Amino acid sequence: MSDIIRPLVVPDVETTGLNKETDYIIQFAAIKVDRQTRNIIDSMNLYIKPSGPYTITIQAYLKHHIKPADLEDKPTFAEVADNIMDFIEGCDILTYNGNNFDLPFIKNEFKRAGKNIDFLKFNCYDAFLEEKRRNSNSLGSTFIRYIGHSMEEEGLQPHDALSDVKATYKIFEEQQKVKEYGPEVRLTEDNVLIMANFNGKEQPVFNIGKYKELPISYVSTVDQGYLRWCVSESASFVQSTKDYISKYIK
Repeated sequence: MSDIIRPLVVPDVETTGLNKETDYIIQFAAIKVDRQTRNIIDSMNLYIKPSGPYTITIQAYLKHHIKPADLEDKPTFAEVADNIMDFIEGCDILTYNGNNFDLPFIKNEFKRAGKNIDFLKFNCYDAFLEEKRRNSNSLGSTFIRYIGHSMEEEGLQPHDALSDVKATYKIFEEQQKVKEYGPEVRLTEDNVLIMANFNGKEQPVFNIGKYKELPISYVSTVDQGYLRWCVSESASFVQSTKDYISKYIK
């Protein structure tokens, strides 16, 4: 194995949506770190105009706030692909959940540009996956992190249902002491709508369709036509759901 300590490149992308095959990268940023001095020795921050017809999903926009108008005079990925390759070449790579998101998006954009990037030849670190390995999400390991000792030391038996529910409540109590949080999700009768915590407030949120995970109150401000379709005969939602949605139609 080589004794050469290679620089570490840390990339991140923002995209038009979550589909790695049909969505596009619209921002690519990265820093390059000297592993010995731990200093950032280079960086790049590129806004990128998709090479084909595209839309930025509402969910993606609410996360990165990049609009099509922001990209009108920006280069395509094909035009910056060589710059990105040169920046990464000869380095190790570090991401946060990049194995699942950033790297597949980058690889697909290179493919669209008629180029290939083989991430198998890089040493790729993923801080997200490592964190999951170190701080296991199992009930037993979570109990130790919050309570300070094992379930067995507390007189509880892992994988015994009654012990597990007691352990879950103890974890909840400790979590609430650190930072209070509200309920997550409640399903309605047909699962079209759910009650979810959005920006600190529990409210009805779409559970399917193009506005999935967004509140009806928000959708009513941007797409009244969609709400009208939801209550029309074309939509197969149960009547109680249609009645509820109709309250938001202006």
